[in-house]
Amino acid sequence: MRTTSLFRALLAAALLFISFAHSHADELRWKFKAGETLEYVLSRGVEGKINLSGSDIAFNLQMIFDTTWKPTAVAEDGTADVELTVNRIQIAMDSPLFGRMSYDSTNPKEPEGPIWAQMKPTMTGMLGEAFKAKITSLGEVKEIALPEKLAEALKKQEVGENRRAGFGIGGNAFNEKGIKELLSKSVLPLPETTGDDVTWTQSFENVIPQMGTQISETTFSVAGAEEKDGKNLTKITAETEILFEPAEDPRADLEITEQSAGATYFFDATAGRMTEAGGSQALTMQITGPQEITQDVKETMLMTSGKSPADKSVTDVKPAEKKADD
Repeated sequence: MRTTSLFRALLAAALLFISFAHSHADELRWKFKAGETLEYVLSRGVEGKINLSGSDIAFNLQMIFDTTWKPTAVAEDGTADVELTVNRIQIAMDSPLFGRMSYDSTNPKEPEGPIWAQMKPTMTGMLGEAFKAKITSLGEVKEIALPEKLAEALKKQEVGENRRAGFGIGGNAFNEKGIKELLSKSVLPLPETTGDDVTWTQSFENVIPQMGTQISETTFSVAGAEEKDGKNLTKITAETEILFEPAEDPRADLEITEQSAGATYFFDATAGRMTEAGGSQALTMQITGPQEITQDVKETMLMTSGKSPADKSVTDVKPAEKKADD
């Protein structure tokens, strides 16, 4: 009788241990360690076409940022004080209005022209400077502080009303709100609990003066496990929907006529960090008012661990040749 009771107690303890171990193995948390250094490369591309009163204007933008994340302190709940530094910046832009502009911060020769004149204070204001933020174990980014040099440059920079408000996809990339949003999006948000049917969301809002508010809402879900480079990783998928809420008595009407967006993330639950992410978003908007405008834009994102190749640069890429029937 005692033997049976002892066996049952041991079996119950074993099952409890297995359950405990399984729940912690499935738990997804960022695990920052003070003094460590994480390196990520963020690539972002935007290409599209704007039809302005019957005339098409095509554009292409590619940005690559080499970054380091350095946690300086970690609280008991896992929230870390992190310094994020941009070590290298590469930009390539093509537009029939301004031609091609390319920049690589490792090249001492700077580009010329009005586009670079406008972008230079922002780019040089963030290069080699540390952004400070608090990042929770669930990937929530709080209290982002811009480098003083960048903050001063943004205050002085004269930008158009649409740009300041973040008009269109990627339109707010070079103002304070857009930079903070980009930093927040670079940290994968995680669920409080895990399970087959668990989903969680992240949203951002951009106000377009006298028109309304553009809302971006992303829904995440766990898509299972996958082995990459010898590591067992958690695969997370995401779908994004763009909504628009018009203002009262807007100066023009904006309608989102087509959209599609998706992304895939790989997270190392054991190490407590993201290893890779990639996604794309396509959007077509129509604006009716004083002018008829149609905007077709596709944005791509890729984030990987490590550094960009030192022997390759966006400045090496030649402009695409114009087709004869264009």
